[in-house]
Amino acid sequence: MPMTASLTTQVIVAGAGPVGLVAALILARAGVDIVVLEKRAALTAASKASTFHPATLEILDDLGVLKPMLAEGEIVKRIQYRTPEGPFAEFVLADLSERTPFPFRLHLEQARLTPLLLAQIEALPNARVLFGTGFEAVTQDESSVTVTADSDGAPLTIRADYLLGTDGARSAVREALGIAFDGMVYPHKVLRVMTSDDLDTVLPGIAPITYLHNGGKSLSFLKMPDCWRIIIRVPGDVPDETALQDGWFADRIREVMPSWSTPPTVLGRDVYGASRRVASHYHVGRAFLAGDGAHVTNTRGGMNMNCGIHDAKALAEAMIRALREHRPELVVAAATERKRIAEEMLIPRTDRNVAGGEDWLQKVRDLAASRSSAIDYLAAAAMLDMLERPARAA
Repeated sequence: MPMTASLTTQVIVAGAGPVGLVAALILARAGVDIVVLEKRAALTAASKASTFHPATLEILDDLGVLKPMLAEGEIVKRIQYRTPEGPFAEFVLADLSERTPFPFRLHLEQARLTPLLLAQIEALPNARVLFGTGFEAVTQDESSVTVTADSDGAPLTIRADYLLGTDGARSAVREALGIAFDGMVYPHKVLRVMTSDDLDTVLPGIAPITYLHNGGKSLSFLKMPDCWRIIIRVPGDVPDETALQDGWFADRIREVMPSWSTPPTVLGRDVYGASRRVASHYHVGRAFLAGDGAHVTNTRGGMNMNCGIHDAKALAEAMIRALREHRPELVVAAATERKRIAEEMLIPRTDRNVAGGEDWLQKVRDLAASRSSAIDYLAAAAMLDMLERPARAA
């Protein structure tokens, strides 16, 4: 039986996705000793999230990783709603210039962010990232947590002041803490199709984010750096293998856009489901949750990963203060606030994005017709009110 190795640190971060690495970098740059655990042998290249909102861009700029992302990503300055006949509402993100230094969205795969964060973390002497090391269990007392991990088949124990679980929707940390993750599965799935075709030829004036509506049916279009993504809602009774067929995709295109006689060239496609869930608690003692382990929702609007990065900032900054001032209640307060934001802001907004319907479309028309209303709508879509941000100089 192998001997159990042991480590001591201040904060353990379980999970090396965008949320965990943002938290780890904030902590380590403040001088906090950290250990990041990642069960995979390397950073994952898998990615569904691809939208970075202005509030998140502010965080990434502070961390010194935004510049290369801007050089590589698709900067999005317009959001458009249209029918086959043409646009009926358009929102210009430059209208947010008085509220944020980054009045645009950035479309870039999340897998392009994590290597930038990791490089900065690994350059710091007070940070360790352990790949091939999966979280298994946690025990704790009033002043510390002790995590048991599997490090390439060898047992490892780590003692720390705090544990932050950022290990995804199937969070082992959440399970170990016995925290419920109740909610619902959305009745539809999502088909995501990638094409390199020039969509302006069939939808003249298409914006980098466009929602096309026709008689209660819709398509969404997202411009990525190297392709367009076409997003189609798949009814729950349609098998995945059916939705992935060329014929099914072509029929859905023609339902919404009858004049689109030749379906776009397909570079790739996938089908995935979505759930709406919020953890019943964001912490037990000195162990906390952030990101997908704390909340999941539908992908329309691209808010869930961004909200997770906001969780990371809020909880990491609270841990820094708590360690300096010996006040663990500061982290509890931050976790409580992040849970409130997920329940009262994240979930309702993403559900509204999915709902659609004529009432919502009429509201979109009305919002676009008033500049002040349009700015308020954009600020909410940009998540500027979902994170405490420093005041901007006048």
